[in-house]
Amino acid sequence: MSFKIINVVLVCLFTLCVAGKANAGLIVGDLYADDAGVQWEYVGSYDLVPSEIEYKLPTDVEIVNGANTEIANFNGIEAATHTFGALTGDQEYAISTNDIAIYDLFDFLDISEYTVNHEAWYDIYGGTVNGVNVGVVSKDESYVEPNDFYNVDGAFSAYIGDRAIAGANINYVFKSVTTSVPEPSTLAIFALALAGLTARRFKNK
Repeated sequence: MSFKIINVVLVCLFTLCVAGKANAGLIVGDLYADDAGVQWEYVGSYDLVPSEIEYKLPTDVEIVNGANTEIANFNGIEAATHTFGALTGDQEYAISTNDIAIYDLFDFLDISEYTVNHEAWYDIYGGTVNGVNVGVVSKDESYVEPNDFYNVDGAFSAYIGDRAIAGANINYVFKSVTTSVPEPSTLAIFALALAGLTARRFKNK
């Protein structure tokens, strides 16, 4: 096999890798739509069970001593701002609870069709609501908790570990689009065109 043919094969393999990456999961910087067709740029994610010690659930003794007054509720948008910082200008965050695992399980689902659903996972303090055992629920991303602190049975938070299991409930964070961001499909098309031009050049020589 000649060196020229090897080059063409390598370019084609690179193209397939780029195209396949679109289905590997959410990619930071890629654009995804909501039900209204609005495009959002993927920023990252956060877990309902945070790593920062100051946001972990205090013990009953600490609660009696007032430690809970340092632990404020977060709605989905507030948790995103806490995690990724405040946005500038007219930009805003959006949250989604979609399970990206289903895109890997079913071949007919394409990650490019991922929908930003504007809902966030919320952990529930005490694990009960009106006497019913509930651990985690999906609610509006901008839900306003009437209780100022995460210290009343049934209080919701999008960023405090109580009954949630680490790694089980992930909120995916997006920001409103202000500039055009190339998608994996665009890169794949460019790579294919490059491969075609390269092959044509070798053929003409």
